[in-house]
Amino acid sequence: MSSKFQSDEAEELYHLQPDQEAGDSSEGPAWFGLYQLEAAILTEDSRGVVWMRKYSNSAELNEAWELIIQNTYPVEEAT
Repeated sequence: MSSKFQSDEAEELYHLQPDQEAGDSSEGPAWFGLYQLEAAILTEDSRGVVWMRKYSNSAELNEAWELIIQNTYPVEEAT
């Protein structure tokens, strides 16, 4: 795992094509990738750090993605 990635799983997902994308890490504040099958959203911030947030169900995942699309999603490292 590179120091660029929060976890090995985040690195694996990063190299796959997301179902949807939003934002741009080079123009800020961040790039987001939606991965439906994994129930996860990847975030890459302007420093190039990538982390993954997993959701317990598709409703939570879709709600979080809608917030990203509305540009109100909090950009902070997931736990």
